[in-house]
Amino acid sequence: MRLAPHAKPPRNTFSTAGDILKGWTRYRRLDPDRLVILHQVWEREAGGMARHWSLSGVRAGVLYVKTRSPAAAQELQLRGPTLVRALNKYFQRAWIKEVRASRD
Repeated sequence: MRLAPHAKPPRNTFSTAGDILKGWTRYRRLDPDRLVILHQVWEREAGGMARHWSLSGVRAGVLYVKTRSPAAAQELQLRGPTLVRALNKYFQRAWIKEVRASRD
């Protein structure tokens, strides 16, 4: 690809992991270590239902989980308080207050 003499070269669209992490913590005000730990222990604590549930996001202490079916969403609602206690035991301070099925 040849550029005209007056044209600017294409802007680098790639970011380093550090750039993404800085942007995430600045705008989301979340500790990235918490998210890594949460992701690591999710399958262990969700058990066999992890096949039907996937983490969607966290906002204001509410963990949003994408479910594969309405039955999986109902099971998540029933197991929610138990999951909250199980997940919070991996952190110094409890930060997950509730688990909800996301609408995605």
